Amino acid sequence: MSRSRKVLLFVFCGALAVAALFVKLAAPGLLRRPPVAVAAESELSSGRIRFAVLGDSDSQSYHDTLMLGDPGMRGGPWRATTWQWTEVLAQLRGDRIDLGKWGAWGTGKYRAFTEEAFGFPARTPPKEDYRYDFAVNGASCSQLMGHTQRQAIRLVDLMDTEPQAWRGGIVLIRIGVNDIGQHDVLDELSRNPTASRPTALINACTKVIGEAVALIRGHHPDTYIVLVGVLSNADWSVEFDNWQSAREIANIDAGMDRFDNGLRKLAAADRHVYFLDDRAWFRSLWGERDDQGRPRYKTVRLSPGWAITNTSADDPHNAVTSDGHAGVVWNTLWTQHLVSSLNAAFGLQLKSITDAEVIGFLQPSFTGAHR
Repeated sequence: MSRSRKVLLFVFCGALAVAALFVKLAAPGLLRRPPVAVAAESELSSGRIRFAVLGDSDSQSYHDTLMLGDPGMRGGPWRATTWQWTEVLAQLRGDRIDLGKWGAWGTGKYRAFTEEAFGFPARTPPKEDYRYDFAVNGASCSQLMGHTQRQAIRLVDLMDTEPQAWRGGIVLIRIGVNDIGQHDVLDELSRNPTASRPTALINACTKVIGEAVALIRGHHPDTYIVLVGVLSNADWSVEFDNWQSAREIANIDAGMDRFDNGLRKLAAADRHVYFLDDRAWFRSLWGERDDQGRPRYKTVRLSPGWAITNTSADDPHNAVTSDGHAGVVWNTLWTQHLVSSLNAAFGLQLKSITDAEVIGFLQPSFTGAHR
């Protein structure tokens, strides 16, 4: 072998060794503890259902201290008891649902690219969460299959390491609001429900979600998929002064319907895929604007003194936190609805989350345990 080839071989082997060392040193979750009691992976029972999540901040755990390190986020003074829905699910049904070990997962994007180039599992950005929760704050639909996050691709790479464990497992995809829920997009829709830019965004989202579904189903044909519909940010309190006419709200709803109908079409084509109508669930609790497009929302009353309104503030009496995310009551009731929906869709026979469990779980939030 020539000297130059020896040098190249030496450099290549050194790069492999360095990459392997990086992966070893970056082994996620080694020094992290979950925010609640979550079983270690060695303690998991074989009967638990693997559950993965793809999406945006609506599905990223609120108690992440890497990406969400600002103490004013996700509940502020109430953050200790302001839980995101995956955190609620892990606490109330962690005996049956396996979201993966809580820990620090992921690296910077360049390191993730390098690890993938050498055939190692990768994910980005770094965050503290459950292992199978790939949802990232600010993610758009393009991040399901494209750079930098490649959520669906990297999840499938992880699933491929234990294919048998994902038989009968579930992947929930909840994404799109960062694409079509922005004020300027809704404003265009309010004037024209078939406006070109919103239509292009909607079509692009449903297309890439379809690609993610095909990828998961192609590698894991016995895994179920839940497609969550998009919420309308016209129902968010910061937008209440906008679009106060029946026509404008109807136009916005028509755009949201087009997105949801794309997901319904995907679900109708495959018995392993289920569409969850998020706007219908929201309306069943808090209602909607009136016939003139003005805010006329209901109050959810769970217990004496527990009146939850469709307003934004960190106190749990508000449906939404001050930074624009679902509050603890919203997330707990949504988790209750999700479990019932999974049973109906896939016959999982999970124990339903009772109203009494909801009250018990929320008690610390309403009794000042955050202080």
